[in-house]
Amino acid sequence: MMHRFHLIQKKQSFEHRLQRIAMIIFVCALPASVFGQTPIPVPIPLKKEPVAEKTQLYAAPSAPELILQLQSWIADQKVKDPSQLKNVTSLLVKLEPSLSAEEKLDLALQVFAEVNPEAKQLVQTYLLSDKLPQLSSHPLLVNGQAETFYVSNIRYYAARNLTQFRMIDPALELFNSINPTTLIDPAGYLFYKAVCEHYLLQKEACGKTLEQLLNNTQQVPERYTQVAVLMQADLAELKEESLDEISRKMSDVERRLELGNSGKQVQEVEDEIIASLDKLIKKMEDQSKSSSSSGAGAGKSDSPDSGSSESRVKGQTAPGEVDKNKLSDNGGWGQLPPKKQASAKNIINRNFPSHYRKAIEKYFKKLATQTANTSK
Repeated sequence: MMHRFHLIQKKQSFEHRLQRIAMIIFVCALPASVFGQTPIPVPIPLKKEPVAEKTQLYAAPSAPELILQLQSWIADQKVKDPSQLKNVTSLLVKLEPSLSAEEKLDLALQVFAEVNPEAKQLVQTYLLSDKLPQLSSHPLLVNGQAETFYVSNIRYYAARNLTQFRMIDPALELFNSINPTTLIDPAGYLFYKAVCEHYLLQKEACGKTLEQLLNNTQQVPERYTQVAVLMQADLAELKEESLDEISRKMSDVERRLELGNSGKQVQEVEDEIIASLDKLIKKMEDQSKSSSSSGAGAGKSDSPDSGSSESRVKGQTAPGEVDKNKLSDNGGWGQLPPKKQASAKNIINRNFPSHYRKAIEKYFKKLATQTANTSK
């Protein structure tokens, strides 16, 4: 009897607990107005800020790190010749912590050349000398992106030396194919790449490269830093279609002609120079006419009406638009007629420092020489 009583009591207790749980759930579901109270605010999850892109930092490998990289590469080459292994070991011993990144690169290139015949050939082909290198179409230089330790450093060596040969275009093409994180000398890579971009007036690209060199690269040689700061200041002052920009393009044409390059790309730069000079002359003549009109009174001017038409190259339909079909293919392309040359020189003499005049005179002489040599 007592046992049955306890069972009934437990059953009632269990049912009572269920009722309490149901009541709690019901009450929690009621709106806050039923209780005449302000509901407790539920915290709103904070918006996650977008993760900022990590800035890539460039640093030359330490001597021990470089030794390990070279040893790993040598193992991949499966070198078994005892004399080769002995020579490589003697080179690795020279990799001391005190060496600069450039010196480490030179030793690594010697290791590459000792082990791999193709590396030896490329190192000799692009060695700095009095003779211009013959551009190589070796797969190491032209196939895909340089992502590996071996290929990227070989390619950087060739690009760096091409820059010093003033072969800017092929050098920049190589630089743009290299992954700098695999380089022994990342500071040198960024510096010479910026030099190429600066020379070709690629302002935006050069600005980004200089930013990486100055702010995201460790152990940058002082000479690189000083020149990089100067390049930044120079680009900030350079204005499009200014006489300064025109004179630099003229220098670039001279460089290309000296290297024996007179192809389509040179002609395009020539067209840009002619168009820019034409716009500059037209702008100055308009300013001169405006000034004369102001001095003589409204509606009167002593300036000839033919000024604007004389500022155009013969055959043009509008200022700054060069008719490519009228340009000669015998080496005299892009050359201003004598009347236009005289007009340009007069304006430049009046408005600009003497070094601009000398640059343009040198440019026209160079074109005349090129024309004479081509017509023979």
